[in-house]
Amino acid sequence: MASYKLKTDGIEFEVAKSAAPKVDNEGRQKVDVNSGYPVWVVELTAWKGEDEGADTMAVSVASASAPAVKWRQPVEVVDLEIIPWANLDRNKSVRQGVSFKAAEIRPAQVLASVG
Repeated sequence: MASYKLKTDGIEFEVAKSAAPKVDNEGRQKVDVNSGYPVWVVELTAWKGEDEGADTMAVSVASASAPAVKWRQPVEVVDLEIIPWANLDRNKSVRQGVSFKAAEIRPAQVLASVG
């Protein structure tokens, strides 16, 4: 499946919903086939600028433990990818969309102001 790296220069990310296990249809936490780590999903707000507004996205990340981020915390998103997908639902109708995946989601480095 094709994926595409997204440029995130100039975008500020903030946690909209804390990390939760990404589960399959049976309620089991998904596991990344490459790393063997469990997959977590973090909902993020991507602030693009005053004139551009913001978007909310659910970003998956494979990690031994849940990303240590909390609600409204500024974060850095490492190697953000967009993955287009399509499948057939039970009624044989095509469903399509995109998903987001990152190598890591970590607290942003905030520079302290000197007064």
